[in-house]
Amino acid sequence: MAGHETNILEIHSQANSFAENILSSARTIHAFEMRDRLVRKFNTYLTDAHHVGNKISPHFGTLLSAEYCIVYLGYGLAFWQGIRMFSKGEIDQPGEIVTVILSVIIAATSLTMLAPYSVDFTRVSVAAAKVFDLIDRESEIDSFDSTGKIPSETIGEISVDNVTFAYPTRPGIAVLDNYSVKFPAGKTTALVGQSGSGKSTVIGLLERWYNPESGTISLDGCPIDQLNLNWLRTNVRLVQQEPVLFQGTIFDNIRSGLTGTAWEDAPIDEQMHHVEEAAKLAFAHEFISKLPNGYNTQVGEHGCLLSGGQKQRIAIARSIISKPKVLLLDEATSALDPEAEGIVQKALDTVSKGRTTIVIAHKLATIQKADNIIVMMKGRIVEQGTHQSLTMCGGTYAQLVQIQNLTAQGDESRDITDQSEPLDHVPMSTEPSRTLTRHETSHQSDVDGSKDLGGYDQHEQRGVISVIIRIVGQTPELRLAFIVILMACIVAGATFPGLAILIANIVEVFSLTGSEIELQGNFYAKMFIVFACRCFVAYFALGYATNVVAHNLSHKFRKSILENILRQDLQFFDREENTTGALISQIDSNPQAVLELMGYNVGLILVAVFNITACSALAIVYSWRPGLVVTCSGLPPLVTAGYLKIRFDAKLDRETSRLLSLSASIASEAINSIRTVSSLPIENSVLSRYSHELDLALAGSKRPVLAMMICFAFTQSIEYCFMALGFWYGCYLLSFDQISIYAFFVAFLGVFFSGQSAAQLFQYSTSVTKGFNAANYIFWLQDLQPSVRETDENRGNGPESGDMVNILDVHFSYPLRPEMRILRGINVNIKKGQIVAFVGASGCGKSTIIALLERFYDPTTGSIDIDSTCLTSLNPRLYSRIVGLVQQEPALLQGSIRENIELGVDEPSDDTISSSATGTVSDKEIESALRAANGWDFVSSLPEGLSTPVGSHGTQLSGGQRQRIAIARTLIRDPKVLLLDEAISALDTKSEKII
Repeated sequence: MAGHETNILEIHSQANSFAENILSSARTIHAFEMRDRLVRKFNTYLTDAHHVGNKISPHFGTLLSAEYCIVYLGYGLAFWQGIRMFSKGEIDQPGEIVTVILSVIIAATSLTMLAPYSVDFTRVSVAAAKVFDLIDRESEIDSFDSTGKIPSETIGEISVDNVTFAYPTRPGIAVLDNYSVKFPAGKTTALVGQSGSGKSTVIGLLERWYNPESGTISLDGCPIDQLNLNWLRTNVRLVQQEPVLFQGTIFDNIRSGLTGTAWEDAPIDEQMHHVEEAAKLAFAHEFISKLPNGYNTQVGEHGCLLSGGQKQRIAIARSIISKPKVLLLDEATSALDPEAEGIVQKALDTVSKGRTTIVIAHKLATIQKADNIIVMMKGRIVEQGTHQSLTMCGGTYAQLVQIQNLTAQGDESRDITDQSEPLDHVPMSTEPSRTLTRHETSHQSDVDGSKDLGGYDQHEQRGVISVIIRIVGQTPELRLAFIVILMACIVAGATFPGLAILIANIVEVFSLTGSEIELQGNFYAKMFIVFACRCFVAYFALGYATNVVAHNLSHKFRKSILENILRQDLQFFDREENTTGALISQIDSNPQAVLELMGYNVGLILVAVFNITACSALAIVYSWRPGLVVTCSGLPPLVTAGYLKIRFDAKLDRETSRLLSLSASIASEAINSIRTVSSLPIENSVLSRYSHELDLALAGSKRPVLAMMICFAFTQSIEYCFMALGFWYGCYLLSFDQISIYAFFVAFLGVFFSGQSAAQLFQYSTSVTKGFNAANYIFWLQDLQPSVRETDENRGNGPESGDMVNILDVHFSYPLRPEMRILRGINVNIKKGQIVAFVGASGCGKSTIIALLERFYDPTTGSIDIDSTCLTSLNPRLYSRIVGLVQQEPALLQGSIRENIELGVDEPSDDTISSSATGTVSDKEIESALRAANGWDFVSSLPEGLSTPVGSHGTQLSGGQRQRIAIARTLIRDPKVLLLDEAISALDTKSEKII
């Protein structure tokens, strides 16, 4: 069974990884209407886990039923042996036998209570083994290794000698081949070349994300693998092509660049001075100062509340704040508008003086002043020199310069000739433009704006019975299993009343004489075999059926959560509590919690309820006075204490889930941005934040746990009060001959077993509470309706042709900050064949217009008309088929290059299509789209071609390669309306010209 549990855990881990990739690409998923296809692919993982889980059912049923069967066989053996010894005179008093038997019953009952925990222990052991394997795994490059040389002085001269390198995932493809180069101290060296030529790989090796297969890389004559890793990364700072910010304030993000410096623990005022100084150099101080909360403005998950240019400038400020000796710039200005690019380039030129600067650039204008320009191709250096010398040589670099000059001329001519008809427009408001685009928000603004999205915060709390009824209603295929569970619980619950009668009859056997003692004793001992067989059947059916239900519900609700998350508006993903990490935590934990509500534990609870009811009724029927007294005096306080425990438990579970989701967000964000985390390096800072959130969860749980444990202790101890009261009152009645010995024992044992079951009942209440809260979240999500959705009214309303797009007096504010107006009275008419460019400073609202055209949001006022039909009246799915989007930061999903491009094709309405792809795209069509995106050459050069895995988020490809695949994915869609949001910023010169 442990092997099966290991397989299930591994499959769910893969499913969660895939879901994380999906949820972090929410805009791409919505733009291409990929939801159903990706959910089906996610479902393939769940189906595999479901099949493995069903194989456990016989083992699960046997494990539990065998334990109960052996216990009852032990009762029979004990009674048989006791009676045999009594009949032979080896035991004088029958009371000794009864005492021993009752002791065995108490011990055996306690052992049977361990049965469900043994299954949990197996699952936890499997999970723990994977955790300990990860903890014990020794990393070749350990970020927490404090050893290594720490030079007292750094000059900044870097030497790369005969380095050969291939990525571990593709050992057969050498990215760098016997590569040698020197980066002189205090000089600026530029690396240029086509995407995939190895430029970013050089940066990765300098950051020691990998070690070269052969050759050495030295800093000031010392091999970097001999240097202290944190010291190296503190003195070699990186600005990446795709900037990554961490959830928190702008101040926090820039200040993180002080890690490892003398100012890391400086007073806040001093740190703020350095932060502002760095922001000014990065041309970020001005737009930050205009924000309502300035440097205390929240940036959102991955900086989603800021525009691309704003994120890049903050990332630059974060890198230069430590005043590093070596500065690595990987397309650092590609996300900036022309004005900001020019100013930031001047700032970079300034901060580069006296530092060793290595620049990767496709825009050759940004590197003309470089001291040395190295042209790379297929992992080798083809030429190097200054801009002037290389231009005069007429080689590869000169061709790139010529292409960029021709591109500029072509753009100028197109501005004059392409627009045969004038573009009707009305100027935008003359009020000063805001600079923060992605909701212009802060932590406080999230709170203020929540009133507009109050439905997101109001989880309807259904009762347990209501929740169970809805679960049963949603799973008609499991009704037979539910009936089996109910019948098994009734049979198992009736065992203890029968046991009470059986033991009472055995006690009467001791009053017999002669051979009748052994004859009757043997008969009742055999009856224990009957009870054992009945328990085996009942608990086997219970274990088997509950395991079937558990894995079916896990499959169903994991799929349901992802499916219902993906159909929500973009504003759902914008909210602070709905980070990717938090949502993955919900997908993983909630279905598992529901299993506790509908799985084996709830079966044991039903057994306990039937047992309490039957035993109490038995006690009252056989001896109504002691039975009624004990039942009426014991059950009410027991139920009250149990109810209070459940209430405290529910409150604790909700609060703990909220706090743990925050820690999950931190962990997910750090893991997905591990390159940025390691390059700063802020691993210890991330761990501190993570530990802080866990400490908050622990601190917040102490009081409710104390109250809960007091109630729990009461429920576990009151059973002895049951016994004491029943025994005392029964003996009192016996002394007056008001009841018989037989009736007394039946009533007493009924009270005894009822008390034990009552104590057992509330042991499992924690599981029910977690399942109850989880089910409420799942049902809330199922009932949550996005404002942009397919309805009965718009189901058949698709755009006629998409030939005319009219933006009419559009005003817009992001839902989380309704008081901040982003667009003010925009009027634009776009006709078929026209090319319309939106330009302006970063944050002026360009990407917001794209978001409205993609219908990520609806305008606050005004309208967008497609072919004279208001966009809000169109079916979103049908409208998306005529629109294609290429974003500045390309989002690829786990799978092959082919699968990623196929996702751009509209899906047929037939539900019977393949689970992994639409099945409607030929390799020839994919090749044509890749050629149009200038991506076919690099794809065809890969050993696996179109079947090459791109990795999570496309990490197995370079930035330019990812962008070209994203462009091909859009082109294969053949859209009527093409939206390009800085679509070519990541491309090399040749690709940019072709596209």
